[in-house]
Amino acid sequence: MKYHFIGIGGIGMSALAMHLASEGNQVNGSNYEENERVDYLRSKGVSVFIGHSYENLESPDIVVRTTAIKQGNPELVKAISKSIPTIYRMELLKSLLSRNTSLCVTGTDGKTTTTAMVSKILVDSGRDPTVFLGGINPLLNDGNYRKGNGITITELDESDGFFASFKPDYAIITNVRGDHLEHYDNSFDNLKSHFRYFSRGVRKLLVTNADDPVSERIFKGSLTFGRDRGHYRFSDRITGIMNQTFRCWKGDTDLGIFKLMIPGEYNAYNATAAVALTHEMGVPIESIRSSVESYRSVDRRFTFRGLDDFRNLFFFDDYAHTPDEISSTIGGAREFFPGKNVVVVFQPHRYSRLVRENGRFAMSLKEASEVCVYKLYEAYEKGEYAIDETEVLKGLSSYGVPAVHAVNYTEILEWLEKKRDAVVLFLGAGDITEASKMSALKLCEAH
Repeated sequence: MKYHFIGIGGIGMSALAMHLASEGNQVNGSNYEENERVDYLRSKGVSVFIGHSYENLESPDIVVRTTAIKQGNPELVKAISKSIPTIYRMELLKSLLSRNTSLCVTGTDGKTTTTAMVSKILVDSGRDPTVFLGGINPLLNDGNYRKGNGITITELDESDGFFASFKPDYAIITNVRGDHLEHYDNSFDNLKSHFRYFSRGVRKLLVTNADDPVSERIFKGSLTFGRDRGHYRFSDRITGIMNQTFRCWKGDTDLGIFKLMIPGEYNAYNATAAVALTHEMGVPIESIRSSVESYRSVDRRFTFRGLDDFRNLFFFDDYAHTPDEISSTIGGAREFFPGKNVVVVFQPHRYSRLVRENGRFAMSLKEASEVCVYKLYEAYEKGEYAIDETEVLKGLSSYGVPAVHAVNYTEILEWLEKKRDAVVLFLGAGDITEASKMSALKLCEAH
């Protein structure tokens, strides 16, 4: 079969492209811009065009697209005019999962990390899973993809509603919050209905968050995890320099002390969810404990970018782009580096999210010592909005938090050059990650 991917450089699309290529299919595609996944696909023999053009589409059997690809895309227009079947990424993923025992991790927060943790535990225990991950992790041979012969594991994106039609054998729902509501008629009830529908399709075992009030109400009869309650729970959490430990329980049975080399209570939740599911699947607890301790973070999940010895600045990059995620990441940094200033370079993601959160971004950032607010990342959103990133600056000013506005990378760098003795967090889901890499390169290698 010949496949053409429109937007092949996306994290989800590139993993699917590699999987189809590994099965002997002919795969190519196009992407709006060069990126790391495009370079990697080319190294694996997959042809990638930069830019979308009528000429890019040759004679594929199937065209794969994402919901971000609009009707006027020239490659999509040509495919339709030539009567070439076109399918969405999630439709392709669903068809692949139906071939084997399947395990899905979804939810608003923590799904990438939880998927990576579950994958590592099952890889280490010899289960040989195939994995589709929404991030880059050194555990997987291809970063966001691993070819195996056992169970198929995927992170399941809830952003567009299609996830609700999946019927996996096993699933974790990390939590449910009101994000991506633009795809649910701006209705949180609509989003919750999709999660409820998904939960009813899980065939063997569903694991949900006992401490999440929404999950508690809508997922009845599931296996639960939490801090103070749940079938599996953690307690006695202790944080140290660059690590944390906690005790894990199954009911009244003490499963022992677990150690994590990544920060934040939210990651203790993620780990407990992974422990619950894999232990119920029959993985011995000692094997799980070893996998959890040796787990290393997915790229852009509190990823260490470098140390500027001259200024004593530690640089970290994190995908946190909702108020709750931002607050948790700042809290995790303060746990790992007690007594240090935490300065944040933050990039808002999507106008619609800025409107919907209505001041909550500034509230989540107020625990930072100082903030640099970078230009908003549109993420395909067009049209006129009576709001931009300066709304966050105004909110921070009302809280008395020192904050500056940056419209380009040079202004960020000039701001950072004046900082001393601090942890620097780059937070956001847009191109802020490039600023984190460039800043670390410029400042950490300058002395």
